[in-house]
Amino acid sequence: EALTIIRSRAPRLWVEIVATNDISDLKRREADIAIRHVRPDQPDLVAKLIRDAKGYFYASETYLAQRKRPKTAADLLQHDFIAYGDSQAMVDYMATIDLPITLENIPYGSTSIAAAWALARAGLGIAAMEDRIAETAPEMERILPDHPAISFPIWLVTHREIHTSPRIRLVFDTL
Repeated sequence: EALTIIRSRAPRLWVEIVATNDISDLKRREADIAIRHVRPDQPDLVAKLIRDAKGYFYASETYLAQRKRPKTAADLLQHDFIAYGDSQAMVDYMATIDLPITLENIPYGSTSIAAAWALARAGLGIAAMEDRIAETAPEMERILPDHPAISFPIWLVTHREIHTSPRIRLVFDTL
């Protein structure tokens, strides 16, 4: 929807979407605008909190038919996970939310959230996903439904100097 609005207001504007979990270096102009899950601390960046999102862990019906459905957090040690970005960071984070897994539980990963979600939808393991996106995939089942949601902020970030550019401002404000 946002891209349709941008296209109608600036039909000659070229937009490239870089879908990665890596943090682009806005200071070196690797990107004009970034959507991040952490607020940047550099003083020359402008950040706006879009919203606080929540997500859960999901597995495909195919995966769950082949494997025993996890009923407790301890059961997760018998399952495969798909990492977004750094696998060790995922293991460390999971420990903080009382979901014990090890690197051996993560046979697949990607820096692209879309690619990792596609792997989960293909039945290759369990993946975290924002609930609004997961609801659009009826073949995916939330696991450990009583476990609290994973909360994460969504920040829109741009460089202070280019924030005043009409083209960048249009995209920033529309997003």
